[in-house]
Amino acid sequence: MPIVRNTVLYASSNPKEVAEICAEIGISVDELELADRRVTLEQCCAGILASMRVSGDPFLGLHLGEHTNLSALGLAGLMMGSSRHAVDVLRCSQEFSQAFTNLQTFRLELVEGEAHLYSEAVQVWVDRSPRTASYVMETSFSSVVNQLELLTRKHIRPIRLYFRHERPADISEFERIFRCRPLFGQEVNRMVFSAADLQAPIIGHNQPLNDMLKSLYAEQVRKNTEGASFTEKVKQVMLGNMQVTFPPLEVIVEVLHMTPRTLQRKLSTEGTTFRALTDSVKQELAESLLANRELTIADIAHKLGYFEPTSFQRAFRQWTGSTPMEYRKKKP
Repeated sequence: MPIVRNTVLYASSNPKEVAEICAEIGISVDELELADRRVTLEQCCAGILASMRVSGDPFLGLHLGEHTNLSALGLAGLMMGSSRHAVDVLRCSQEFSQAFTNLQTFRLELVEGEAHLYSEAVQVWVDRSPRTASYVMETSFSSVVNQLELLTRKHIRPIRLYFRHERPADISEFERIFRCRPLFGQEVNRMVFSAADLQAPIIGHNQPLNDMLKSLYAEQVRKNTEGASFTEKVKQVMLGNMQVTFPPLEVIVEVLHMTPRTLQRKLSTEGTTFRALTDSVKQELAESLLANRELTIADIAHKLGYFEPTSFQRAFRQWTGSTPMEYRKKKP
């Protein structure tokens, strides 16, 4: 949970305030320091919102990214610091998001003298809490610019910048940090750099160290892959491929490169079925999405793959014993 930990500790140095934020997350202050402590999306959103409130900083994400040092990024930071060129910093962001993060993705494309770095929060995060999803985008892009400057000692800035979220009333900090005027309300989150700028050498380039770190990274990826149950892998594929609506079985098996029969058999060996897992994930998503009161019951039903709101309402009552509206009223 690096994003939660870094956000909380940057938001306040007051032990009492940090404890209050942790209480809202549902963890202890000691747990905040545990690198392998996992939090749910609900807890992540609660921690970010509480930190924003306590700090009183409307640009908290931008400022956190601007002051994030390499040590806060762990193995990724070490790999970035020993890489050869600035573009490798972006490649590292992409590789780590693919291997270790199921809530946010990075994708790098080199096109006609330009480098395009795309980043997205998973759709369920955007639906559940648009404000915290946009916070993470602001933090990530600000951090990328900061790392490029720290590692090359050059003022590398995007030539164009796009955000999906709506334009804030004040964009002065965006212009100061990125040194360009971003466009808001766009279809994607994207930073565009000059490919020539990204050929700037990394000051601390050390190829033997970088090779060793890449081996360590590969070993961590292997352990993560082997350690996760097949049921958990399928769940992550469901969440990662939820765009306009819940992904059907055909999409899941295509991503996993297996037949529906093989998927069902592997789930059966772990004591579950595709239907049971789908219901469990849909219930979890429904409870999360109901916290966003801007979404109607019909909106949520559609996102979960129900053609009729009444079908969703029946399913939700079977899962929880209450209707979606009753559940929403109980939520703070």
